[in-house]
Amino acid sequence: MTHVEIDFETRSDVDLKTCGVHVYFESRHARVLIGSYSIDDGPVQRWRYGEPCPADLRAAVEAGAQISAHNAGFEIQCFAWLAQNAGWPQPRLEQFRCTAATAAAMSLPRSLGELSEALGLADQKDKEGQRLIRLFSIPRRARKDEPPGVYWNEPEDYPEDFGKFQDYCDQDVRTEAAADRRMVPLSSVEQSVWTLTERINLRGIRIDRKSARAALRLADKAKAALDREMRLATGGYVTACSQVSKLVAWVQTQGVDLGSAAKAEVTDLLENDNLPANVRKALELRQEAAKTSVSKLNAMLKRANADGRVRGGFIYHQAGTGRTQSVGVNWNNLPRPRMIYDDEKPRTDVLFEAFRREDPDLLAFLYGDDLGRPLHLVSDAIRGFIWAAPGHDLLQADYSNIEGNVLAWLADERWKLGAIRELIADPSLPDMYRRTAASILGLPIEEVTKKHWARQAVGKPAELGLGFGGGVMAFVTFARGYGVKLDGIAAGVWEQADEERRGKAVKSWESYVMRGLYGTAELSREAWLACEIIKLGWRAQNSSIARSWKDLEAAVREAVAEPGRITSAAKVDYIVRKGFLWARLPSGRCLAYGAPRLKAQVWARVRLPNGEWADAEVMDRDAAETAERRGTVRIDGPTSDKVTALGVDSKTKKWRRYGLYGGLLAENNTQATARDLLVNGMFKAEEAGYPIIATVYDEIITEIPHGFGSVEEFERIICELPSWAAGLPLTAGGWRGKRYRKD
Repeated sequence: MTHVEIDFETRSDVDLKTCGVHVYFESRHARVLIGSYSIDDGPVQRWRYGEPCPADLRAAVEAGAQISAHNAGFEIQCFAWLAQNAGWPQPRLEQFRCTAATAAAMSLPRSLGELSEALGLADQKDKEGQRLIRLFSIPRRARKDEPPGVYWNEPEDYPEDFGKFQDYCDQDVRTEAAADRRMVPLSSVEQSVWTLTERINLRGIRIDRKSARAALRLADKAKAALDREMRLATGGYVTACSQVSKLVAWVQTQGVDLGSAAKAEVTDLLENDNLPANVRKALELRQEAAKTSVSKLNAMLKRANADGRVRGGFIYHQAGTGRTQSVGVNWNNLPRPRMIYDDEKPRTDVLFEAFRREDPDLLAFLYGDDLGRPLHLVSDAIRGFIWAAPGHDLLQADYSNIEGNVLAWLADERWKLGAIRELIADPSLPDMYRRTAASILGLPIEEVTKKHWARQAVGKPAELGLGFGGGVMAFVTFARGYGVKLDGIAAGVWEQADEERRGKAVKSWESYVMRGLYGTAELSREAWLACEIIKLGWRAQNSSIARSWKDLEAAVREAVAEPGRITSAAKVDYIVRKGFLWARLPSGRCLAYGAPRLKAQVWARVRLPNGEWADAEVMDRDAAETAERRGTVRIDGPTSDKVTALGVDSKTKKWRRYGLYGGLLAENNTQATARDLLVNGMFKAEEAGYPIIATVYDEIITEIPHGFGSVEEFERIICELPSWAAGLPLTAGGWRGKRYRKD
């Protein structure tokens, strides 16, 4: 098959980062300026605006050539613009390949510059490109003698720089081609996943723009009212809720310790029952005013095309496990409605009509002074601003506890698999959170009802937070997310624990408290001990899962020690080839870990401030030897090596070396397998005529005509297991309606 590597440079008066590529090209000022391409590794050739489509490129595209580009979603839109405005052929979506997607699937950087550096390519990305893009792709300011309008630096104004711009485009093609040759191509299945992702991006998500604009005006009125309340609460010291540093300083003058107005710190402080009333009021006002719903509505409106649909919202393989993530509007992080509603949520039609009236007093009249606060209501209803086209419904289904089910299946945790199957057959039986809480606390399952404190405070955060080797702080993160007051449950957990588990928890506390490790500085002794007891109880109950963490570490260590040898643990195979550690999942897809190495470790003891030696723990040998020379550590002896690898940091997006421990390997395998099940469901949905407009974690959202299909059929279709997942319990729950929601 003929292969084309291509890159375009463009211009538009629309900001690409804030509005996205689809709105960018919708502008009447948009233009594709230049293009560079290579056919079948031939010399790089050029095209410039005003010239016809090159004959060889036209022939290749029309013959079905494979077209490779870096972040090819952009080039897809370039071709669409050229087809509409310059008589170019329009390639089929299936013709495109994306080198950024290929890089991501190998845990390499998506950025072309960082990718070329990571691969050590001879053809590196031209770093002068940003200056040239600012010069030719972004409007210049109007000159003194020019009326207001959109003006550009034209090629004839800067001929030398424009020549460099074309050189830059040429070099991108060379760099992309060199990277393409070095990387392992996507499998045919994964290429189909990328294509489906781009098809979903082209369909877009329809926004209720009228209600969104009204809600923003309503929010402005509400913020003005909150500022007035803030002035009253602080005696005029803080005049606006946005004055964060002033608020922190004022809180401190009230005798309350507050380091910052960060969400987590404010939430923790508000749990204090002894907080002065005026401080509590000021912090609650700050929390309300800081709702992200306003920024999300702004993002939706900025990225919506003329037809009201937000396109280009998802990136293939953005997470290392293969999951897509949203871009622009963070569809993956829309706030949940407050728990204050219980089962009586406001009627959507009434609520959105009230938003359109833009009257805060109307909301207070309808829902009361507390429930009817505008910013809270807009945040609660944020999903509802997504709605179906006329004559259509949204139909959504969400896989039920898919990660928990997959983790148990991979580790062969038989009691849990049996319990899950029982619950699928009879949902009236005690759920997993009740069973987990009862087991950890040694209580009869009949005693732990749905309303029992331990279901929400122990069972739920333990099930959601402890499956990947996490300890006290992993439990704390989930517990706080569900509003659990840790000091409030401490006595009940301690009372139910046996002496052996209490003793282990106390020993761990004493070992860590002198060094302030693992949450001992943040939590009270009682709360920390309760969390540790819960952790110990969960691991005892889920012994196969806990054992799988060690098995995974051993399998990876053996694979790195003997390149070419296949090792296995928890239904996943490992092998080192071509400079990568490959993890072959049950689906056959592979996760990649770059440049794996073994790093020596030792058992060592840290000298505590009182002069005693702490219990032995595993440390990197180099660091331990350095500390031993200083007299702060005592090495007891060697232990198994640690495996490290190169990958893209989820926060900084930089390529860095990190350690592979059992919990992380289990997490990656679980989330990747859950993703493969989601993809299987997506393909089946598409084949059955349910066009997907979005996926959000484990949800599939479709838009279908009135009268087509059903929720029950859709749930059944997406839960049809592939052959590789035999025996894995899988269910989904869904709904159908005009506006998007979270049940």
